[in-house]
Amino acid sequence: MLSFWALTALLAVAAWIWLRLKGPRSRLPPDLRGPTPASWILGNQPEVVLSEAGEANRRWKAQYGAVYKYYGCFGDEYLVLNDANAVQHVLKGQTTSYLLDKSLREFLRLVTGEGLIWADEADHARQRRLLSPAFNTPFIKSLAPTFAACAFRLVTQWNQRIETEGDDKGGWDVEAYHWMELLTMESLGLTAFGVKFGSLEGNQHPLQTAYTGLIGSAYSHPSKLSIALGAAVLHIPAFIVHHLQKLPLPGISKFKEAQRVGRKFADELMAKKRRLLETNHVLQDRDFITVLVQAGEKNQKGKLESMPDEEIYNNLTTFWVAGFETATNASSFALIELARNPDMQQRLASELIGILGGAADRDLSDGFSTDEVEQMPYLEAVVNETLRCHGPIHSGLFRAAGDDLIPLSNPITTRDGKLNSIRVQAGQSIICSFDGCNRWEEVWGPDADQFRPERWLRAEAKEIEPDKQCGGVYANLATFGGGPKACIGYRFAVLEVSVFIAAIIRDFEIALSRPDWELGRDGSYIGTIPMERGRWQGGGRCPLRVRRRRSVM
Repeated sequence: MLSFWALTALLAVAAWIWLRLKGPRSRLPPDLRGPTPASWILGNQPEVVLSEAGEANRRWKAQYGAVYKYYGCFGDEYLVLNDANAVQHVLKGQTTSYLLDKSLREFLRLVTGEGLIWADEADHARQRRLLSPAFNTPFIKSLAPTFAACAFRLVTQWNQRIETEGDDKGGWDVEAYHWMELLTMESLGLTAFGVKFGSLEGNQHPLQTAYTGLIGSAYSHPSKLSIALGAAVLHIPAFIVHHLQKLPLPGISKFKEAQRVGRKFADELMAKKRRLLETNHVLQDRDFITVLVQAGEKNQKGKLESMPDEEIYNNLTTFWVAGFETATNASSFALIELARNPDMQQRLASELIGILGGAADRDLSDGFSTDEVEQMPYLEAVVNETLRCHGPIHSGLFRAAGDDLIPLSNPITTRDGKLNSIRVQAGQSIICSFDGCNRWEEVWGPDADQFRPERWLRAEAKEIEPDKQCGGVYANLATFGGGPKACIGYRFAVLEVSVFIAAIIRDFEIALSRPDWELGRDGSYIGTIPMERGRWQGGGRCPLRVRRRRSVM
């Protein structure tokens, strides 16, 4: 049996021959500037993939402007947009004018099934409508005590380890990234499925084994051969990619095993929920699967449109994949920034204790409410600044469905003069740099590359001029996307991370466990993972020295 990479290599050769026979495919203005490719096979792609998340874009943006082009593998041209109006235009056109590449959609089918991220056009609108009850604001707000109770269990475990493993100064060195994985998994288990996994107490659920590092390990710091072969897949007709998923190839086995484990778990859980609904028609909907299953029951018809079991499963998988590593990464980045900025940490701790009380005054075993979270503006500022500087998704890849004219916030200069818009042709590959928009100096100031939560306490952070708005669904950040395919779970994510950080910083003082440790940002495909700079092996990192919080001034 051919290995996955051997088969992909054959397909890459076929793609190469087809591309050569097809001839030039430039669809962009010839004088649009950008870096010179090192070769036709690899283009500029290694510079993008092997540098830190967003690093190549920031360098090229400074050299060529907010709108430029670069070459991917096999001569592919990518139009890169850091311009707010341009990004907003593309995001608004999702599902109609700017779609996912067909081969990329087939890969998403393998990872998440035919869920909300996979869907386009009318199917996307229908799925989003059916999912809306599980993501409305009152329901999300009701989850705050669950998030907080999960975080309290982490706090309890850390206190126990300080007792048993701490040094004589009360300090304990911990790789907190792993603990944030466990916390996020426990939180998702309770809010998505209504199930307590026990991960924080040492139990290992099959879902944890199947999904931990699924995306990061597959895309973190690939070899140049992997870069070329991965690009070749995008040139393979979608129907071939679809059939490849059915073959017993090693490269696909981890995704297929995750699907198998997730499907078995979801089927058993949906059956259990239905049995409960038979005896309790007013079952309290404190998790997503209850909301979605309940929508299809006889006594609920006419209130909510039902969703087939297959789509419930696909969207639970989508929610899990989209929410697991991203929340882990965002929470870890926030802890790292607070660990290396003690003044910010002290200010946040004072605010938290002022609202929630100290550890001696109140334990958080029963959680705390969204109302309390909303009384803490500096907590909001810290979380927003983390999402701005370290967005879990640093860019989005789209393909123009037809010819279009993309408007710009600022004109670009070409040989023919200044352009206030850029023309694209059908089939053009477009990268919207969310990281670039989130670091745009005209909006965020000359210190846009610095982590500074105080910027969110100024009125101008909420009063962005229309032509400088990127179309983001939250806080004028591109982090959660925008338009019809904006992240449906952004409220969930913001509240979840906020509660995690609040519970940890209220009870603990944190510092980096090694003073010489430097933060790096691994650009895993489109994701952003905290790493030690220069060391990319072994997954995410968040090395902390933790001790119980003393009184705050």
